[in-house]
Amino acid sequence: MVLTPAITDNLHFLIAEVKTHLGHLQSFFAHGTVANAHRLLERSGHAYNLNLRVQNACMKHIALQSNEHSMSYRAVGRIANELERIAELARECLQQMNFLHTGARLDLSVFTPLLEKVDKSIDLISRALKDRDTQLALKLGKTERKLEKSYKKLVSQYTRQLKKKKHTEDLVSGLFIAHAIEQMGDALLNISDSIISGHMGQPLDLQRYSSLRDTINNWLEEDLATQLRVTPLAETRSGSGISTIDNPSDEKWQRLVYKDGSKRKLKEELQGVNRWHDVYPGVAPHIHTYQKQGDNAALIIEHLNGETFEQLVINSPQKRRKKAMTCLKKTLNNIWQQTYTAESHPAHFMAQTLKRLPDVYSVHPQFKQQRQYLGAHPIESFDALVKKAQKKEEKLIAPFSVFIHGDFNVDNIIYDPEAGKINFIDLHRSCHMDYVQDASVFMVSNYRLQVLDEPVRRRIRDQVEQFYVIVRGFADKHNDDTFEIRLALGLARSFVTSTRFILDHTMATRMFLKARYLLEQINQLSRKQIRDYRVPLRELFSD
Repeated sequence: MVLTPAITDNLHFLIAEVKTHLGHLQSFFAHGTVANAHRLLERSGHAYNLNLRVQNACMKHIALQSNEHSMSYRAVGRIANELERIAELARECLQQMNFLHTGARLDLSVFTPLLEKVDKSIDLISRALKDRDTQLALKLGKTERKLEKSYKKLVSQYTRQLKKKKHTEDLVSGLFIAHAIEQMGDALLNISDSIISGHMGQPLDLQRYSSLRDTINNWLEEDLATQLRVTPLAETRSGSGISTIDNPSDEKWQRLVYKDGSKRKLKEELQGVNRWHDVYPGVAPHIHTYQKQGDNAALIIEHLNGETFEQLVINSPQKRRKKAMTCLKKTLNNIWQQTYTAESHPAHFMAQTLKRLPDVYSVHPQFKQQRQYLGAHPIESFDALVKKAQKKEEKLIAPFSVFIHGDFNVDNIIYDPEAGKINFIDLHRSCHMDYVQDASVFMVSNYRLQVLDEPVRRRIRDQVEQFYVIVRGFADKHNDDTFEIRLALGLARSFVTSTRFILDHTMATRMFLKARYLLEQINQLSRKQIRDYRVPLRELFSD
């Protein structure tokens, strides 16, 4: 990372100041010289001021520079914070000396080797930053493990001695000193993570970097991790990180997608992709390798060219959007036709809604209301409407099922105009189910795009209506005479559950009221009216 003199100079002085703190502390532990203690305590403002100068310079450049460099400056800011924290911990160690009475029996020399490890590690920081040396950054992370191991030994030793109930105050002070030095190791680990993040251009801790390196090396059987450029692509709501991986030194390198996170989630993703390869080859990306470690896992996936349907509806010209929708129609009809089975797999839209309502009310507590009255007219609570609709839904049998995406949002569907093909991503929920599940999710994911520009909102409405025509055509072709009522239930479910991701009060309220409007309509229908019902498309998607 390229840093200005205002940052590098103050960071250099801050590193020197922290080493001075550690030097005074080691001298005091070795000789008990009061002068060393005073020098250390008097320097509390130096580290703070130097850190503040680094922070101010970094914030200034983050505001002026492009996003390409912002991660580097954020990383340096975090490094400066952690360095000041180490200086503060050194002073905390000294302050514990106040609790040692005259004639104390605490061997302070046991802390000297630990402080030497911290001191030597701090020497690596400047070189790791200047030379973009990830291996040096990794050494900082290893110091944390060594300090933690030594800390556990000291805790065990002091605990045994405390049970003898002798020199209790001294031993407690020793525990606090040991803990402070162990926290210095945590600070070094955070510095290590920050250096790696700055080099890679995205937030990566030691575990995520190790996972990335091991996954790539095991796949390619060579160590290329330090040559790669990692760029953040997305962060899923489940906590998975998604990045693109490029190799600037290799012109033939094909861009990759790296995804890491919960082992359970990524295993479901792997299984979902493999099922798609069996069911409809070519629509899902190819997974190059899958690596698991503990409760986490990582995937290296083929990078797919093209635009998501979110990008299409916001940015692309009408001609391309029309071709994309034609391609999506062909792809869906082929998939649904090939995977059609007379076995029913209902979506249970209202059960899904009830499961997610606590999260909705957590974000929007104003939506949770009891039964109210308008004069003598009762107004049911939303929960009551859902439960009443659930009883109607139980009598609606989806006449068939197909293999669905399971999370058919506009950002999970990619159109490649050059190849003229559709690809799906984020496939961990794929299964045989009522196709109305995917249809309702797609329609509401268009609506909830938080773009207020009127021409874009008009394109969003057009895309929803075109998609409805596609799905309605498939329903008519297969004599699905409860399609509309199931679609209404699915839309109600998606409208209300999507509000848990939307903080804009106006949009969230509109979506909640649309869900309520649909449920009130559904609950008023007689058994004979259900098959003649039509979703009020214009009313739902006109704004």
